[in-house]
Amino acid sequence: MSQSTWKDQIKKKWGPHNHCPICGKAMPTEKQFCSQNCRDNYHGTQKKQKKKSRFQMIFMVGMMAVLFVFLFMFS
Repeated sequence: MSQSTWKDQIKKKWGPHNHCPICGKAMPTEKQFCSQNCRDNYHGTQKKQKKKSRFQMIFMVGMMAVLFVFLFMFS
């Protein structure tokens, strides 16, 4: 008498599937997003995040340059 685990029961009921990283809907395993809207939303978010990271890096380098200038000016 072997009882299947709850994971096995879910696999039998729903079959293999993935979830959309944006909205969380179940979808086939070969797809990365459930809809074009979610794909566009994901890529838009990625562009904003990349732009923000680039700005932060430039700001940090600028601040370090200013600190080094003051360090050598007043020492």
